[in-house]
Amino acid sequence: MAECFEEHEGRQHKPKESLPQGFRVIDVIRRRIVEMNDCSFVALSYVWGLDSRPSLLTATCATIEEMKKDGGLPASEMPQTIEDAITVCAQLGERYLWADRLCIIQDSAEDKRNQIDAMGDIYSSARLVLIVAYGDSMDFGIPGIGHPREIVQHHGDVSGLRVTNIIGEVEGDPLALWHTRGWTYQEAVLAKRRLYFTNVRAFFEYGQSICHEDQYNREGLRNEFASHELLIAEDGSRFDTFARHLKNYTSRSLKYQSDAYNAFTGISKSLYDKGGVFLNGLPQADFDRALRWYADIGNNVTTRLEHPGMVLPTWSWSSVMTLQDPVNYQATKLFGTLVPWYTSDPSFPPALLKPFNIHADTITDDDWQVYMAIACSEGCVANISFSLPLKTSNFSTVREKFSTRWQSYHMFFKEAIDRVPMTIEYPQTSPLLPQKNGAFLKNLKPGVILTRAQAAFLRLAKRPERSGLHIVDSGGEFVGELCGDVARLERDVTSPQHDTNTLFEFIALSLSGKRILAYSGNEKKTKNYFDKCGNSLAVLPIVNLLVIGWRGSYAYRRELGWIYLVDWAKTDREWKTVLLE
Repeated sequence: MAECFEEHEGRQHKPKESLPQGFRVIDVIRRRIVEMNDCSFVALSYVWGLDSRPSLLTATCATIEEMKKDGGLPASEMPQTIEDAITVCAQLGERYLWADRLCIIQDSAEDKRNQIDAMGDIYSSARLVLIVAYGDSMDFGIPGIGHPREIVQHHGDVSGLRVTNIIGEVEGDPLALWHTRGWTYQEAVLAKRRLYFTNVRAFFEYGQSICHEDQYNREGLRNEFASHELLIAEDGSRFDTFARHLKNYTSRSLKYQSDAYNAFTGISKSLYDKGGVFLNGLPQADFDRALRWYADIGNNVTTRLEHPGMVLPTWSWSSVMTLQDPVNYQATKLFGTLVPWYTSDPSFPPALLKPFNIHADTITDDDWQVYMAIACSEGCVANISFSLPLKTSNFSTVREKFSTRWQSYHMFFKEAIDRVPMTIEYPQTSPLLPQKNGAFLKNLKPGVILTRAQAAFLRLAKRPERSGLHIVDSGGEFVGELCGDVARLERDVTSPQHDTNTLFEFIALSLSGKRILAYSGNEKKTKNYFDKCGNSLAVLPIVNLLVIGWRGSYAYRRELGWIYLVDWAKTDREWKTVLLE
């Protein structure tokens, strides 16, 4: 560790200038809370668990002033894990420690908001993060510091050779809760340096290096947490990184589902910078990509949840957080949205006036012009007429013609998507255009987004080769599928009581591309488009869909799916205003 500090920063470590106002740390020498935003400090990552002793210190409006006095943090009232962390800091020669329980005023909504919003800066500015990876509460302590560790490494002589076992944690240990918590995932990802403490060992990670207590261990780096993984790879995108971390995060648990956004905000803001706007956990810059999430298993009914000052709508991944059902994203290209999205959230910058799913940083995949031109010709965009005689044109001509009319995706969006007419019959029967008058939005429930989208009714059938459901046409032919296992819906569809003629309502979201694989079979010809020269598209165009249900005037998200564009164009579609809760 000393070599790492010396090589990469010397002994002076300057934190980021963006630490929050009122940032506090523990002075481990004078045992008190101090407000400082320019000091070198160590941060603590641990499991809170239950308060085993009611007298344990915590920062509140009533206690914070006393805690600022010399000796204001007596060891007898300190949670043992934080007390042991103070010991570690003293041994390392580090004077200041940040621990959320004592450095955030727990009963001040304003202070909690300021500190949580800056969580990314706090953990990334820390010189070192102590990770207490073993224990079920803040009073458990750090193994090997406050209480001795069990000796698990032994030596023996066999045929003249010294044999030593490698130290490793036991999988499934009920006390190894740190690895299962949502808050701690973010803390580890954002840290530059991590010093882990388990019940059998301690080890240190920095960048792509890992150092163990013993010289025998050759365990590799934990890529799940490595801070360099937060950065955007040269061959990837910011959204790919967001999606990867969201999957890891949603596989963990939270004591309170109302923490769903807060426990991920540090990662989100680190990826999308300070000006990044999020709508219920989805980044505005990549909203149409972010809307394409699905739960791996799908064992639960998607339910809209409300907490004081917070909504977890069915269209957001937050609605499945704490359900032990990791969120995935479609590994398909995105060529553009087919619908505008509006919000009733008054805090959102473009609220009430224009669609929010257009952004200066919105990026589409290569050759989006050709695919969107085909979608327009198939009637998937409400008010755009684009002649596309592929029998007498080639794709390069289509691309040139489309690019001449719209020089960029943003220009296309503003003309084709932003002008989609919307007839609103809620809460009044008189039609309103949100571009001109959005007053009706104020009467909507919080967390509702609305659009005017194409809707169609289709059947579902069991996937024959594995779990999940196919989308089938009126003749029972495969035309698409739902994403993930959709276990609950599959049980409904495959039950003896299910009518195979039952129709499910779908709405179109956006246009994507599905890779053509060597074993794709007949779909390479029947689901593709060809120009006059016989050239085919590089990927098969598909329409991203939501299966929706209705609760009164509001629709709710059931599952995500996709359908081949050629088959969507054959369905009996209608334009419908959808208020999605």
